[in-house]
Amino acid sequence: MVAELVGLDEAVRGADLVITGEGRFDAQTLRGKTPFGVARIAQRQGVPVVVIAGTLGEGYEQMYAQGVDAAFALPSGPMSLEQACHEAPRLLRERASDIARVWRLAIQRG
Repeated sequence: MVAELVGLDEAVRGADLVITGEGRFDAQTLRGKTPFGVARIAQRQGVPVVVIAGTLGEGYEQMYAQGVDAAFALPSGPMSLEQACHEAPRLLRERASDIARVWRLAIQRG
């Protein structure tokens, strides 16, 4: 498995939060796609997992029972695939900033 080759288990150990992603996050993710494997490893170690995806598809909520704690789509509103791809760096920064703000708030509030 790729996770073993890259030492993912060790990398997750001691982390406060794991952020992973994929293009389309949906029920098919349960069939062994990267976020599923990452979530399982993090869940075993008690580390929360957030997914950032190009789109949240049908059944993505099933991943909440598999170790994913939250999931966010890159676009915050309707846009074409072409536009989303073109603006992906900006959208990723925005979602990462959103996650960081929520994380900071959670830490401050204890």
